Amino acid sequence: MRCDHCKNRFLARTFDWWELTFARCPGCYRMDLSIWLSKDFEPPFWSKVKLVFGGHRWRCEYCRLNFVGLRKRKEIFSFKRWGKFQAPAEGRDRAPQDKP
Repeated sequence: MRCDHCKNRFLARTFDWWELTFARCPGCYRMDLSIWLSKDFEPPFWSKVKLVFGGHRWRCEYCRLNFVGLRKRKEIFSFKRWGKFQAPAEGRDRAPQDKP
């Protein structure tokens, strides 16, 4: 595998059998999910059917996707952890320029 940020190669397991019991975002496959409220989003027909059968309302804050899953979440999303993945502001990583 290769890191998207620093482009370094590393070895990692890409598939664990025990993680099949947890919900994943269908867009980016992350497992730290939050909950969306019914007043914020009107789900499509099949999502409503899943809700009737006990589905959970999950939201991926990284790709901003709302979905319904029948599995429980592994990890609760937190903005503190999200801040680690955000790129630094452009002005912060530059050195101050000398004035002529």
